[in-house]
Amino acid sequence: MNPVGNRPPRDTGPIELRDFGPNGRRLGTPADCYDGSPWELHRGELVEQMGSKDIHAITMALLAALFRTHAREGMTVMTDVYCDLTDEQGSSLRAPDVVVVSDLEEPKDDVYRGKPVLAVEVRGTQSKRYVEEKVRLYVEHDWPLVWIAHPVRQEVEVFSQAGSSVVYRLGASLPLPAILDKHGLEAIPVAAIFSETEASRYTDGWVATRAEARGEARAEIRTCARSILQVLAARGLPISDALRARILACTDAATLDRWLILAATANTPDAIG
Repeated sequence: MNPVGNRPPRDTGPIELRDFGPNGRRLGTPADCYDGSPWELHRGELVEQMGSKDIHAITMALLAALFRTHAREGMTVMTDVYCDLTDEQGSSLRAPDVVVVSDLEEPKDDVYRGKPVLAVEVRGTQSKRYVEEKVRLYVEHDWPLVWIAHPVRQEVEVFSQAGSSVVYRLGASLPLPAILDKHGLEAIPVAAIFSETEASRYTDGWVATRAEARGEARAEIRTCARSILQVLAARGLPISDALRARILACTDAATLDRWLILAATANTPDAIG
């Protein structure tokens, strides 16, 4: 394809003067991939990044907000960050739209080297080949979970190490990985990936609802503990400081319910605990 003769392939210098790789794209190096660069690198060949515009950018923002809300402690959510996927077939630096990683101790001004626990590509203005090539590379490098979000079709295609992909469409619930269960959310409607109104129910709205529910549960537990002490006192049974502390410290509703029955029926407070 290139009359290079015996000279090494030209992969540096002005882009338009570089040689072509086996897939018909200009050759490049990791030095071409920097913050703000229009390029990604796929096994030694340059691939032009597609800009995040309109619905593509909105979907990215909704996903990032969702992940940051529900990610467990120690997880880091990043957008448009270069990930090193270099292998024996050549240097690769690809930038997923959104990734969740577990092994980033502190933000670094560098490419990410590791395996994200979740990576997402948003299919916007990019060609099908562009997205599928990236996802295929992620899967080849054993990334455990990869999503392709299709804003136009309103569906999410999920790739996992289990094998073939699964497509979730409007009306379905998309299962979330365990790393996103900080607030007890196990699945999310597909519509929440693409709609700001729906998404808000599972970010700030979800957290507020869960906090309210936890507050009510704590209040019920405190009430039950006080009821146990009141029943024991009303029956004239002695309450030691240790027993009082054990009852007030218990946070298991089922245990407290059992103790309440014992407080009303047992002949001695020793039956509790």
